[in-house]
Amino acid sequence: MVKSRLGNIVFAFSLLFLFASCSYKIQPSVLALNGESFSALNRSAVKSKADGKKNKFLCYGFSRNQIAHFRNAVYKNSGAALSVQIKFDVKSKSKLSKYEYALGFLYEEDLSLIGVNEDRLLSRPVFKGDYLECQKDSFRISFSVSSTQDIPCGFFVYTTKSAEISEFRIGEAKVGWDNSGKVPVFACGAEGGRVRWNFSSADLSAAENIFPASNSSKNVMPKIEVGLFPLDDNGTWKNQTTVQLKINGEKFDVRLQKNQDRMIVQTASLKKGYSDFQIVEHPELVSSVMVTANSPYLAKNKFSKVLVPIKTDLGFIMDWPQDNWRVEDYELYEWYQFPGVLFFDFADYRIQNQFFTRLAYFVEKAGYKGTLVGNDFVENKHGYNAHDYKPEDLAAFFTVAAIQEFPLNDRECLLREILEANKLILKNSDGTYSAGKGAVVSFSRESPRYLRYTFLAHESWHGIYFIDEDFRNIVSACYGMFDPASMEFLKTFWETQPGLGYDRTDEYLMQNEFMAYIMQQSFSNIAPYFLQVAGRGSVNRIQKEGAEYIRNTKAQAFVDAGEVLNGYAFDKWGLACGRVSLVMRD
Repeated sequence: MVKSRLGNIVFAFSLLFLFASCSYKIQPSVLALNGESFSALNRSAVKSKADGKKNKFLCYGFSRNQIAHFRNAVYKNSGAALSVQIKFDVKSKSKLSKYEYALGFLYEEDLSLIGVNEDRLLSRPVFKGDYLECQKDSFRISFSVSSTQDIPCGFFVYTTKSAEISEFRIGEAKVGWDNSGKVPVFACGAEGGRVRWNFSSADLSAAENIFPASNSSKNVMPKIEVGLFPLDDNGTWKNQTTVQLKINGEKFDVRLQKNQDRMIVQTASLKKGYSDFQIVEHPELVSSVMVTANSPYLAKNKFSKVLVPIKTDLGFIMDWPQDNWRVEDYELYEWYQFPGVLFFDFADYRIQNQFFTRLAYFVEKAGYKGTLVGNDFVENKHGYNAHDYKPEDLAAFFTVAAIQEFPLNDRECLLREILEANKLILKNSDGTYSAGKGAVVSFSRESPRYLRYTFLAHESWHGIYFIDEDFRNIVSACYGMFDPASMEFLKTFWETQPGLGYDRTDEYLMQNEFMAYIMQQSFSNIAPYFLQVAGRGSVNRIQKEGAEYIRNTKAQAFVDAGEVLNGYAFDKWGLACGRVSLVMRD
């Protein structure tokens, strides 16, 4: 206690010494942060009002706790930001050609200028603007400090028009703008900048001085949060309301779902950086564009393992630069629209097989279900080109392995670690596992591009099926009313084709695959796909009459079921057959 008091006394004296160079007798400001007043370093700062003539500067000093709060925010988020709300006096008449205002930080060497030569403060990096360009009389400006900079001892606001300053905040570093509320927000990087009332573009280049430009063992690249004004009507699945973005030359069409309030663009998904951000179509539907830090927990751990997924729309995964993967063998994602659905993208089939082949035989392969096959299967047999699993099957697999003390390979042990970290499986006190919530989906970069699109759609629909009971009920209704002859054709195909070998006695599996095979391609391609299947020589050798029936009926039963499922998916999620992402990359 004595030591603590002594420390506070010493710090109080250090502040007095630090601010002693100010010509003004320091007083508490009317403004505070976390219940603690800022120190007013000049008269206008006491009441936080400036007349814009004689009193243009409002200068404030941080307390010990406020400096500690700032330093802690920098440590957690790669940087921190101070934001202030400015409210201009609309009654004062505008006579000048411009009315400048600015926000800047104070350092020890600046304090001697206060009350003596304050104009020199403007030579520092500042975030500035002109009142005559303002579209509202009250707004917030935010100025960031990077982790490589010294922590300031205070800040100042400069204005040449009568204004009042209020609501100071210290928070995470950010760059961009937010026009979603009554009080717009403008945020700049550590080098300062200019407030621009242009809500159809954003210069995000300043973010490069705050956030990491590549992934490392300590940090990951930042994200761009794009706010959206919610829509009651997003059009039809054939003509969906779309916002088009252009980010450093790359084009992205963002299809909107009903009442959607935001989307996330991970900067690691971009090929050319993110400094130039333009809203090419429907900028009036975009409420904000802001670069913010990702959680440091996303970084690979000290064992070079990635356990925490990056949240993203699936439309970014297909062309996500492998150089931006956090580890070389795979990248791990979480579907932004469906929390808990994890996606693995593997560098090649070999790595994917080591993760999932034994699991595939345990869960789905007829004649092997419930058993743990040997390593020769994992190394020499190809399970599937893509995978999907629900928590119950994952928990059962690792429980059997634990009971039998089966020696799983390193990749399977890593999978178990990832599943536990994300609560898809829950470890019991006896070493067995219970099912959590979510789903796991995977595919590989080794698959041809056209197949990756099909796999992504097919496996993604499985992921939704695992987590959404209402969707399973709709599928079950379609399945129950489906044409029996077409159903027999489909089940025989699954049971007999090499590489499939589905267990047709597993009703859950049958309904799940029934849905996914219909919805893996666009609605217009449902009939052509099943007619193509019915035309295969291997299919006709096994079930000639069934294949002929599908051709004679033009696969109409599949089209009818697809129409129901397609309509449901669009109304609920803004998705459609063959389309499991809201973002389409040009």
